[in-house]
Amino acid sequence: MQPLEGRTGVKCVMCEAVIPAQRLEAVSNTRLCVVCQAKVEKGMMRLGASKAGWTEEPDATPIEVQDDRLVTGAWSAGFLELTTQSSQIRNLLRAGKREDAAALVHTLTVEAQAALVVLDEDPEEVLSLTDVDENGNPGYSTAVVARLPTEMLTGLIDYDPERRGFNTHLIRAMTPGTFRRAVEDTLDPMDNAEARSKVSFEWLRALADLRDVNKRAELLHNVDPELLEEALIPHVKNLGMNDIVASLPRHRFFSDDAVMGERPSAMIEDPIVGHVLDALYEADADLMRYIIRGAWERMD
Repeated sequence: MQPLEGRTGVKCVMCEAVIPAQRLEAVSNTRLCVVCQAKVEKGMMRLGASKAGWTEEPDATPIEVQDDRLVTGAWSAGFLELTTQSSQIRNLLRAGKREDAAALVHTLTVEAQAALVVLDEDPEEVLSLTDVDENGNPGYSTAVVARLPTEMLTGLIDYDPERRGFNTHLIRAMTPGTFRRAVEDTLDPMDNAEARSKVSFEWLRALADLRDVNKRAELLHNVDPELLEEALIPHVKNLGMNDIVASLPRHRFFSDDAVMGERPSAMIEDPIVGHVLDALYEADADLMRYIIRGAWERMD
């Protein structure tokens, strides 16, 4: 318990945000706010044994080109060797021998598989040989996906007008660390706030298209909340946060101790924005209340 502006309260040991009374009543011995608790449960961070020290769980190193070799972590292979293997797989695919091509891929290490995906003329086709889904159909290996460069991941995920959507199968194969890395890598080079906001929102659109609400929540928890706020800043002004609803200003429905509130789509005319906010709200209402409130507070 710590003194907080003339009263006694509890702060999260990680981020030092005040933990709402409602959460303390539900989980009396909690040391973490909802956002930080989610990060622990999803494996993004862990609480140190001696004090409130946090470390991120390591993720796979993406493939890089170094001179005449492809490298990831301690693994490396020369272009000549990889090109030979790539040609063998490509020839089998051209001959319609997909099962033989998949069998050959599976004899290789995950690092080599990732390297072959990077080298191939049709990376998605080779990536689909690395695993099978729950129905026995071609799928993406999570370990291989984790080793693909961000530029390739974003290209494969990007919105496809013919498919009328994002490649959600690939998003589902991403670990939380891989998803976080992809989001951060695409945003880090940008210094224009408007451009960053648009790209951040595209990531949220892709995430919202996932049918698996649990996976949606898992990936959502592992993105820096400030990046999520950036994505929503241009849209939160349309939520009418100062409007009076049921005798309360609407922003009260997004407070820490809010029990329930309107679906975001009921407050916004744009159907795309409404769909995204509803899907993420379904994944974690507490986290999205925090993000929406933060975006509103940061809005110019």
